Amino acid sequence: MKIDIWSPLPPVPSGIAHYTQQVFSTGFEDFDIQFVDRAEALFRSDAVPIYQLGNNPYHEFIYFAALDRPGIVEIHDFSVHHLVTEMTLAKGDKTAYEYVLGKAAGERGISLAQKRGQKKPEYHPQLQFEMPLLEPFIRDAYHVIVHSRWARQRTKMIRRDAPVSMIPHFCQTPEESGVSADAREVVRKRLNIADDETMILCAGFVTPPKRIDLVLKALERCQEAGDTKFRLVIAGEVMDPGVLRLIQKFPDQSRISMLGYTDEKQFDELFMAADIVPALRWPSVGESSGVASRAVGFGKRTLAFNLKAFADLPKACTDLISLGSDEEMAAQIAAAFSQQIRGQGRAVDQSALELYLSEEAGLGAVRQK
Repeated sequence: MKIDIWSPLPPVPSGIAHYTQQVFSTGFEDFDIQFVDRAEALFRSDAVPIYQLGNNPYHEFIYFAALDRPGIVEIHDFSVHHLVTEMTLAKGDKTAYEYVLGKAAGERGISLAQKRGQKKPEYHPQLQFEMPLLEPFIRDAYHVIVHSRWARQRTKMIRRDAPVSMIPHFCQTPEESGVSADAREVVRKRLNIADDETMILCAGFVTPPKRIDLVLKALERCQEAGDTKFRLVIAGEVMDPGVLRLIQKFPDQSRISMLGYTDEKQFDELFMAADIVPALRWPSVGESSGVASRAVGFGKRTLAFNLKAFADLPKACTDLISLGSDEEMAAQIAAAFSQQIRGQGRAVDQSALELYLSEEAGLGAVRQK
């Protein structure tokens, strides 16, 4: 059987590129697989296309290919609205934006597109998160693959008879990543992190929904309470200049290490060295999080908001943060940090985590599904 997998591939700095490389690198020897990572590629007429659909410009060629020739669609972010914005309004093409919203939501979609184009107050930016614009893909797909129960429900709301499979985002272990056993000690020494300091890792592109502002607010609370033995490590390209301004205002900047973009090996080593990983997203389009999945695979205490795809993370190692005001959410995050800093953080349930990885979300289990 011939399969064409449409996806960005490394070295493109995309979580979906890493996902495709890891999931399909082995275990599919009985299939004739071809990877398609550029717009100029030709369809193989006798191959089944699998589209790895994401919500950033790296997926523009996949967006058009999946519309042109329906196949199996694997939805990583339950929205392509931000991608559509980049392909239309960001290029000054209001007509194309109205057309896409009209295809997804009829006259209401066209009206909202016009209001956004005219910058009227009736259009709220949150609509980019609540209008996924996935309708044409789901309606025509042979099969849909999603990574959470919430996304499966949303798929069925768009198309009641949609053939849909829920396969969790894989959680890769340190052994599968090839991280050496001494990586924790080596990384912490390189960053001058003492043995009694708690390393808090925020990883991936630094954007407003990652809520680094709440992490910093929580750490200020920790400092006020006398819990000062921590190091916040931010590893990822900063896409939100506001974060830099907040860091400049932080009371003790020696407690923060900004690393910028890191390669895959360095990224994995940082997870090995970390004690606790905030994998926060709000607002969220229901995306699967490679950061959260990697933290789980490495057996790290993980913080996530209790919503959409994140609600499926295993209780064995995840603290779910309830949504509320910024002050309420920062207080919950600060409590988790303080526990960890004081050596009172809840232990990861290793037996439950091993069961989850072997049966649900480990790399082997995901390949099998």
